[in-house]
Amino acid sequence: APYRKAADVRAEALAAAARDGRQVLLHFGAPWCGWCHKLEAWMELPAVAPLLARQGVDCKIDVDRTQGGQELLQELSAGKSGGIPWFAFLDAEGRVLASSTGPEGNTGFPAAPAEIAHFRGMLEQAAPRLQPQDVETLVRSLQPPEKPAGG
Repeated sequence: APYRKAADVRAEALAAAARDGRQVLLHFGAPWCGWCHKLEAWMELPAVAPLLARQGVDCKIDVDRTQGGQELLQELSAGKSGGIPWFAFLDAEGRVLASSTGPEGNTGFPAAPAEIAHFRGMLEQAAPRLQPQDVETLVRSLQPPEKPAGG
Protein backbone atom coordinates (compact mmCIF):
# COMPACT_ATOMS: atom_id res chain seq x y z
CA ALA A 1 0.00 0.00 0.00
CA PRO A 2 1.30 3.47 -0.79
CA TYR A 3 2.24 5.69 2.09
CA ARG A 4 -0.20 8.49 2.82
CA LYS A 5 0.67 12.17 2.88
CA ALA A 6 0.90 13.70 6.34
CA ALA A 7 -0.98 16.78 5.12
CA ASP A 8 -3.90 14.58 4.02
CA VAL A 9 -3.98 12.65 7.32
CA ARG A 10 -4.05 15.92 9.27
CA ALA A 11 -6.68 17.45 6.95
CA GLU A 12 -9.01 14.48 7.51
CA ALA A 13 -8.63 14.78 11.29
CA LEU A 14 -9.23 18.55 11.16
CA ALA A 15 -12.39 18.04 9.07
CA ALA A 16 -13.69 15.46 11.56
CA ALA A 17 -12.91 17.82 14.45
CA ALA A 18 -14.74 20.69 12.75
CA ARG A 19 -17.81 18.48 12.15
CA ASP A 20 -17.90 17.38 15.80
CA GLY A 21 -16.89 20.66 17.43
CA ARG A 22 -13.79 19.02 18.90
CA GLN A 23 -10.05 19.44 18.63
CA VAL A 24 -7.35 17.19 17.22
CA LEU A 25 -4.89 15.31 19.38
CA LEU A 26 -2.01 15.03 16.93
CA HIS A 27 0.88 12.77 17.87
CA PHE A 28 4.03 11.91 15.97
CA GLY A 29 5.86 8.62 16.36
CA ALA A 30 7.69 5.81 14.59
CA PRO A 31 7.60 2.01 14.73
CA TRP A 32 11.06 1.77 16.32
CA CYS A 33 10.29 4.29 19.10
CA GLY A 34 9.67 2.62 22.47
CA TRP A 35 8.30 5.78 24.12
CA CYS A 36 5.90 6.19 21.16
CA HIS A 37 4.52 2.69 21.82
CA LYS A 38 4.19 3.56 25.50
CA LEU A 39 2.23 6.74 24.65
CA GLU A 40 -0.09 4.88 22.29
CA ALA A 41 -0.67 2.05 24.80
CA TRP A 42 -1.55 4.66 27.46
CA MET A 43 -3.94 6.38 25.03
CA GLU A 44 -5.78 3.05 24.61
CA LEU A 45 -6.28 2.36 28.34
CA PRO A 46 -9.97 1.98 29.25
CA ALA A 47 -9.80 4.89 31.72
CA VAL A 48 -8.00 7.14 29.21
CA ALA A 49 -9.36 6.47 25.70
CA PRO A 50 -12.93 7.77 26.25
CA LEU A 51 -11.67 10.98 27.86
CA LEU A 52 -9.25 11.69 25.03
CA ALA A 53 -11.94 10.87 22.46
CA ARG A 54 -14.36 13.30 24.12
CA GLN A 55 -11.78 16.05 23.80
CA GLY A 56 -10.41 15.44 20.34
CA VAL A 57 -9.97 13.42 17.20
CA ASP A 58 -6.95 11.12 17.38
CA CYS A 59 -4.44 11.71 14.58
CA LYS A 60 -1.18 9.79 14.40
CA ILE A 61 1.61 10.70 12.01
CA ASP A 62 4.40 8.17 11.51
CA VAL A 63 7.52 10.23 10.79
CA ASP A 64 9.08 7.36 8.86
CA ARG A 65 6.17 6.03 6.81
CA THR A 66 3.89 9.02 6.28
CA GLN A 67 5.04 11.24 3.42
CA GLY A 68 6.05 14.61 4.79
CA GLY A 69 5.65 13.45 8.40
CA GLN A 70 9.03 14.70 9.59
CA GLU A 71 8.50 18.03 7.82
CA LEU A 72 5.06 18.48 9.41
CA LEU A 73 6.56 17.73 12.82
CA GLN A 74 9.22 20.40 12.28
CA GLU A 75 6.60 22.90 11.10
CA LEU A 76 4.17 22.42 13.99
CA SER A 77 6.88 22.25 16.64
CA ALA A 78 8.63 25.32 15.21
CA GLY A 79 11.72 23.14 14.90
CA LYS A 80 11.71 22.44 18.66
CA SER A 81 10.15 18.99 18.82
CA GLY A 82 13.04 17.50 20.77
CA GLY A 83 12.30 14.11 19.24
CA ILE A 84 9.36 11.74 19.31
CA PRO A 85 6.84 11.11 20.54
CA TRP A 86 5.73 14.70 20.19
CA PHE A 87 2.08 15.68 20.49
CA ALA A 88 -0.18 18.69 20.43
CA PHE A 89 -3.78 19.76 20.74
CA LEU A 90 -4.88 21.55 17.57
CA ASP A 91 -8.02 23.57 17.02
CA ALA A 92 -10.22 22.69 14.04
CA GLU A 93 -8.28 25.18 11.90
CA GLY A 94 -4.98 23.44 12.67
CA ARG A 95 -3.50 25.94 15.12
CA VAL A 96 -1.42 24.48 17.96
CA LEU A 97 -3.20 25.21 21.25
CA ALA A 98 -0.74 23.35 23.48
CA SER A 99 2.15 21.02 22.75
CA SER A 100 4.40 18.56 24.50
CA THR A 101 7.29 21.02 24.24
CA GLY A 102 7.62 22.15 27.84
CA PRO A 103 10.02 24.20 29.92
CA GLU A 104 12.46 21.29 30.08
CA GLY A 105 12.04 20.24 26.43
CA ASN A 106 9.77 17.65 24.88
CA THR A 107 7.78 15.68 27.42
CA GLY A 108 7.32 12.86 24.90
CA PHE A 109 5.48 10.35 27.02
CA PRO A 110 4.82 12.20 30.29
CA ALA A 111 6.51 10.03 32.90
CA ALA A 112 8.69 12.25 35.09
CA PRO A 113 6.98 14.61 37.57
CA ALA A 114 7.86 17.75 35.54
CA GLU A 115 6.55 16.12 32.35
CA ILE A 116 3.30 15.11 34.03
CA ALA A 117 2.93 18.64 35.40
CA HIS A 118 3.42 20.04 31.89
CA PHE A 119 0.81 17.62 30.53
CA ARG A 120 -1.64 18.73 33.24
CA GLY A 121 -1.05 22.32 32.12
CA MET A 122 -1.70 21.33 28.50
CA LEU A 123 -5.03 19.80 29.50
CA GLU A 124 -6.03 22.78 31.63
CA GLN A 125 -5.09 25.18 28.84
CA ALA A 126 -6.39 23.39 25.77
CA ALA A 127 -8.96 20.75 26.73
CA PRO A 128 -12.23 22.55 27.51
CA ARG A 129 -14.37 19.42 27.09
CA LEU A 130 -12.67 17.79 30.08
CA GLN A 131 -13.92 18.37 33.59
CA PRO A 132 -11.43 18.79 36.47
CA GLN A 133 -12.05 15.19 37.55
CA ASP A 134 -11.25 14.03 33.99
CA VAL A 135 -7.94 15.88 34.10
CA GLU A 136 -7.21 14.22 37.47
CA THR A 137 -8.00 10.80 36.02
CA LEU A 138 -5.62 11.35 33.11
CA VAL A 139 -2.84 12.69 35.33
CA ARG A 140 -3.21 9.86 37.87
CA SER A 141 -3.06 7.30 35.06
CA LEU A 142 0.45 8.52 34.20
CA GLN A 143 1.83 8.19 37.70
CA PRO A 144 3.51 4.94 38.73
CA PRO A 145 1.55 2.79 41.17
CA GLU A 146 2.47 3.24 44.80
CA LYS A 147 4.55 0.46 46.27
CA PRO A 148 3.14 -1.27 49.33
CA ALA A 149 4.71 -0.28 52.65
CA GLY A 150 7.35 -2.65 53.95
CA GLY A 151 7.92 -4.22 50.59
